[in-house]
Amino acid sequence: MADWLIDHAQPNLSDPVRYANGVAHWLAFFADERATGRLPGPPTVADINSALVERFHTWRARQGVSGHTIARDTAALRQPLNWAWKRNMIASAPFVPDVKHKAEPRDLVYSVEQVARLLEAAWSLEDRQHIHMFAMIMLSTNARVEAVLELDKDQQVRDGLIYFNAPGRQQTKKRRSIVPICPTLAPWLELYQGRAIQWQKRHLDRSTGEPWFEYLPADSIKTAFNKTLIAAGICHQAIDDEGSPIWLPPRHKLGETAPRPKLVGLGSPNTLRHTTSTEMHRRGVPEAQIETAAGHRGTGTNNRHYRHLRPEYLTQFVEGVEAFWSDVGKLTKVHLVNQRKPVVFDLAA
Repeated sequence: MADWLIDHAQPNLSDPVRYANGVAHWLAFFADERATGRLPGPPTVADINSALVERFHTWRARQGVSGHTIARDTAALRQPLNWAWKRNMIASAPFVPDVKHKAEPRDLVYSVEQVARLLEAAWSLEDRQHIHMFAMIMLSTNARVEAVLELDKDQQVRDGLIYFNAPGRQQTKKRRSIVPICPTLAPWLELYQGRAIQWQKRHLDRSTGEPWFEYLPADSIKTAFNKTLIAAGICHQAIDDEGSPIWLPPRHKLGETAPRPKLVGLGSPNTLRHTTSTEMHRRGVPEAQIETAAGHRGTGTNNRHYRHLRPEYLTQFVEGVEAFWSDVGKLTKVHLVNQRKPVVFDLAA
């Protein structure tokens, strides 16, 4: 796994951090297996079998993660084994089964009402406002999650366009697009410099006791996004591997006297991308424009390289996005607060 991360994932894959996280989950699982006596020592290739992998799937499901997340974690075991076998580092690669009952990735999208609640929940607390910015960009561009998290406005926003593929970064099979900035999003991109998605770390001034916030780039938003979904009521009660609801003990410091349900948000940051595609289809945006914004390959090299220079580039997509924001505006104005009253973050604080 270590060799694969260093020699293959880091230089070649679009999101090596995701696979590193998957490897970390496997290491924690192996430690748990050893603690319970199911593994006599450090794991070897010979220890990998379907029963062990299925125990890992159950172990991760108990943590409340989705089937697709478990499948990505499983790939962090399968791919290193196959990579090592192809390079004659091991004699054979054992079969690694995928997770069972994995839902289709595009089944879940958020309704306009859920988007409004999500934005309001994100804006309500300082330490969640980076989720608001993330949602604004995702829903206005149809971009990939990693591209939004890595977006540096100083280098990638110019002339009314967002260049999601950073200068000097090689395009991968998961292409990153060039998207016009829609009017609703434009004021948000002018708030501060540097990375678009920055979370606010809260500090207390020792002399005055007043809080102040340090702005730091967010490399992952899964936990904060899940908390925002729960705050917005877009969630369900987690269940164990036997299908029983999971309850948490009462928090006596908060005055609780009864167990509370363990809640898990519905969907993931990528659900916003599925939502954007769905909403654009509903509004009659041409399939070619939706696919172009999503970063999917067009036809012809010249089209791919120069179409963003045309005045009509993705105009119907932008119109569809603005129509979507108009519908959101019937339920909330939180996506417009920067237009009504400018908000400036002091990154030097």
